[in-house]
Amino acid sequence: MDNAWRPADGREADDMGFLEDYFINPIFDKTGYNAVNTLVYAAIAIGALYLIYKRMERAKFSVSREFWIALLGFVVLGSSMRVVTDSVDSGVMGKFVAALQAGAGGGLVPGIGGALLPAYSAVLSSHAFDYGYWTVTPGIYLVTAALFLVAILIGRALGRGGFAAYAGWMLASFPVLLLLPMAVHFGYALAIVALAAVAAISMKHLLKFSWKNTLPVFAHAFDGAATWVAINWFGPAQGVAYFEQHVLSGGIGTATPLGFGLFFILKVAFASAAVHYLAKDGEKEGVPPLAMELTLCAITVLGLAPGLRDMLRLLLGT
Repeated sequence: MDNAWRPADGREADDMGFLEDYFINPIFDKTGYNAVNTLVYAAIAIGALYLIYKRMERAKFSVSREFWIALLGFVVLGSSMRVVTDSVDSGVMGKFVAALQAGAGGGLVPGIGGALLPAYSAVLSSHAFDYGYWTVTPGIYLVTAALFLVAILIGRALGRGGFAAYAGWMLASFPVLLLLPMAVHFGYALAIVALAAVAAISMKHLLKFSWKNTLPVFAHAFDGAATWVAINWFGPAQGVAYFEQHVLSGGIGTATPLGFGLFFILKVAFASAAVHYLAKDGEKEGVPPLAMELTLCAITVLGLAPGLRDMLRLLLGT
């Protein structure tokens, strides 16, 4: 880390050392999360969600079907942009471009990779997706959240409720198109989707959930399945040393012979319990409808965003 991060003053230097040790260095050293930054990020997220809720409440904003579609589009945008950074940082995109230039390969559908060669070259030469604070977690998701809020505001100003949904999915199409030609490990990705789908459908029928209540369960089942498959199946088979970045989930995944299968089970159980409480008891206990809707959205994002990133990484083998 550049010494410019540390001021000369003793107390300020200690403060900057604290920020480096717990917030900056874990990003650039790729060591994952720690107890300190996990708690701080969680507190910021809860505070931001509360402020958004109060603003939406004053504006008499409702969480519509279009809002959900927009939210999912921007989740795909943030996760796929994060994996574009992974592909650049790991050298996967560079090797893919070299193969295309040599007339070899083509990826998922022959011809698509070659047609996108100028886009790949632009990404690599511009350094827009080089590894840095704003292209990895949490920066990339802050950027995505800001874009989502701007799209919502533009849609309200134009009187077009579906604007954010169109904007989100159109923006997401660019990184997704860049990633798909480089995808290789489809069997593992299908296993992740199948595990998540079976878990979510089972909970839907067992607890009588609507589609809106089933989606958060699927999101966390997806995240749990992606972690399980990547660390316990894909990693050993492919010789890739994946590890869990979060302190608590890492402990769960290594505590029993089940490995991260236990993490998958607990993710499904906790998401189902949270959604079941909101669906059955939230209104009785005076939780405002908008607060319940936003909580469902937040639960979905917290599961789907990391799960999708993990699955896309696995597809590329980064």
